[in-house]
Amino acid sequence: MTKSDCIITCGIDMAEYARLFTYEALTEDTCAVTGYEGSEPVSLLIPGTAPDGRRVVAIGDRAFSNRTSLRAVTLPDSVESIGVRAFAFCTNLLDVRASAESRLCSIGARAFMGCERLTVLRLGRLRGLTEMGRNAFAYCTRLRSVVLPEGISELAPSLFEGCSALEHIHLPASLTAIRTAAFSACKSLRVLTLPASLRVIEDCAFAWCGHLTDLRLPEAACVISGSAFMECVALSDVLKVG
Repeated sequence: MTKSDCIITCGIDMAEYARLFTYEALTEDTCAVTGYEGSEPVSLLIPGTAPDGRRVVAIGDRAFSNRTSLRAVTLPDSVESIGVRAFAFCTNLLDVRASAESRLCSIGARAFMGCERLTVLRLGRLRGLTEMGRNAFAYCTRLRSVVLPEGISELAPSLFEGCSALEHIHLPASLTAIRTAAFSACKSLRVLTLPASLRVIEDCAFAWCGHLTDLRLPEAACVISGSAFMECVALSDVLKVG
């Protein structure tokens, strides 16, 4: 528990704290968090249950977008989805926490776009996460390292576009497709091993990755767009296989 979490959990009654959030009913038993009405937050501990007893299963579209004071978010295990632009342009967001018991399975389009202080994404333990929308982490310009969970079958268009500090990416063995511009302009990426399961690399998937020097392709047949590695000026003419 961090100091900011302690302030929330030890210094404020959790039932009263939950009333600072706004909610949208989804079913008789579930709801989405749609916003926060307290003072500008530094740390948010998303409630697992709304004041009316409904279980929180989603973070709504644009729920916390442009909250520039926000530095840390802790998600309850009950959350299954993060909506479109839910945390977009939270420019000081450093830490997003979800436990190994998290039910998170979907991250919406542009959910964390422009969160330029995020540095590490450790998603590997989120075994239920199978979907990430387009531009979900685009222009997170300080993002250096990403570990993706098994179960992800494709990387959405422009998923990490413009993540100019990205140096390390662990791709899961379940991956079959890298869509358009998924890693476009990730200019710090140097070494990349593609999983044996990969079958499609679309247009501009790694375009303008100017420092990419070591690329290991899968041995099985893989359809690669002619522009997939456009302007990868440091990449050898002979790509390594296996």
